[in-house]
Amino acid sequence: MEKIISITLFIHVLAGIGALTSGALAIILKRNTTKHKPVGKFYFWCMTIIFVTATFVSVVKHLQFLFLISIFTYYSTLIAYRALKLKNLHKGQKPYLVDWLIEAIAGISFIGMILFACIFYIKYQDMNAIIPMAFGVLGIVGVYKNIIRLKSKPTETLYWLKTHIGNMCGSYIGAITAFVVNQSEHIPLPEIALWLGPTAIITPIIIMELKKVKSNAL
Repeated sequence: MEKIISITLFIHVLAGIGALTSGALAIILKRNTTKHKPVGKFYFWCMTIIFVTATFVSVVKHLQFLFLISIFTYYSTLIAYRALKLKNLHKGQKPYLVDWLIEAIAGISFIGMILFACIFYIKYQDMNAIIPMAFGVLGIVGVYKNIIRLKSKPTETLYWLKTHIGNMCGSYIGAITAFVVNQSEHIPLPEIALWLGPTAIITPIIIMELKKVKSNAL
């Protein structure tokens, strides 16, 4: 089993390096569609490998926090990817079954995070419980907004682009978070700052980027 775990971790690290590199490159090439697309696809598959390997390792080694961040991060990745398949919701396009399954599974997972945070705090009186609580609440908000988007016609033309940008950047936050947490012994900051710092710093940047998207009202 240890050999399998070692191989899995090696693959996980390689995919992590690929995701961090291609994610940054995709952001830089966002205005160059022909180059952005293949880089974005590579990033998506790196994140998929990261999710699968992180899930395996977290279950085997009982690393609850790793499991939680992998769910949150991959949910954002999936929503960003699916946004490209749902460009015509405003024209009557219907969401696919897979879209509803993603929201259902994610919603259950995020509720689980919130419950886990409450139980963790009650049992250990540990303020680190705010980490799964924060990701759980953010996840539930995201699920709620996505369900509204899927159920009702969007009121602007580039809703799909905003969803794609916002969630891809959100998943990149997760990738950066995982990296800095894994390097915690080399970073002289409290654990909670490493977990929530990237979200607090990058989220305002995402909001500013979304405001630059000129979307016409329908």
